[in-house]
Amino acid sequence: MAAIDQQNSASAGTGVLVPIQWLRAVAALLVVVHHALYYVNAAHGLGPEADRRLFGFSGWVFGIHIFFLISGFIMINSASGFGEPGAGLRFFKRRLIRIVPLYWLVTTAAVAVALAMPSSLPISGDKLTYILGSYLFIPVLRTEGDLRPILGQGWTLDYEMFFYVLFALSMFLPRRNAVLALSVVFPVLAFLGRDLTVASPILFTWTDGLVLEFLFGVYVGFVYRAGWRLPNWAAYTAIGAGAVLVALDFHGPTALIAGVPATLVVGGFALGPQPRASAADGWLAHIGDASYSLYLTHTFVLRPAWHLWTIVGGVDWPPVLFVLFSILTSVSVSIAVYRFIERPLTRYFQGRWLGPRTSIRSYTQAS
Repeated sequence: MAAIDQQNSASAGTGVLVPIQWLRAVAALLVVVHHALYYVNAAHGLGPEADRRLFGFSGWVFGIHIFFLISGFIMINSASGFGEPGAGLRFFKRRLIRIVPLYWLVTTAAVAVALAMPSSLPISGDKLTYILGSYLFIPVLRTEGDLRPILGQGWTLDYEMFFYVLFALSMFLPRRNAVLALSVVFPVLAFLGRDLTVASPILFTWTDGLVLEFLFGVYVGFVYRAGWRLPNWAAYTAIGAGAVLVALDFHGPTALIAGVPATLVVGGFALGPQPRASAADGWLAHIGDASYSLYLTHTFVLRPAWHLWTIVGGVDWPPVLFVLFSILTSVSVSIAVYRFIERPLTRYFQGRWLGPRTSIRSYTQAS
């Protein structure tokens, strides 16, 4: 992400906001907790649709909505060359380099597991079509009502890739006009898809109200670029209000009940005063760096972690202990994956596609 405001960057020349790095880490950890609680619920006879509660809170999946907001925020700030020939294509190539290599690698691992244990992953339609759709970010039904690729959490990347396509097309226009164009296209799509179901997987995904969350992130990023900042009290109030709204568990359109709280949280973190460096900053920044690896790999870690937990008799222990164990093991694996797989892959493809001067950090933060 190109430097926007040197005083508000985590380190000179990188433009990586400390609070956004924290928030990337927090979002990924929330998703880990959400999936860890699946095993806790299953041990108590609860199905996958049951609330995944810990300390009375069940909104752990909120991390996904934070990710969508962060994506919009970073894209409007990191993309350059609006209105210039080829800018959209350059942007899209960078996004492919950032997203595809590790996703394909982890998806291949998921395919290998499915082939080795066919009963672990029922697929109602044509298996080859389903697997190809999983690789190519084309929404395909796994079973009736289940719109997930073979790497389950990869469903969010189907939305991400669609957002990148529209964002790249908007770059034919100057930045301000691009934001205006997206402000028309996304609400129109959400309106057209208001009555669709997953029975039409592609149209449902591309017109889901969730796409509005990327737009909300673009707005926060645009405000940030304009130099607007919040005082401490306003930033903390926004973050607190967002958290409270999620905890209240309202029912309604996702863009409203999750998108608005996520906008408050991301806006509070991005527009508020930047924190001083600390040990917590260091750890959260490391997890933020590895958040994409953490998001993609944690489900591979949780299953063996749960088996180990049952072997040592942890089923009868407080659920929070397994959640902490899940976080520790998942983060440890993800940091190793980031350092030894994701980062080298990104550097390799940047060198092949973008040239040797491209900075890995400027693109690995944009997700």
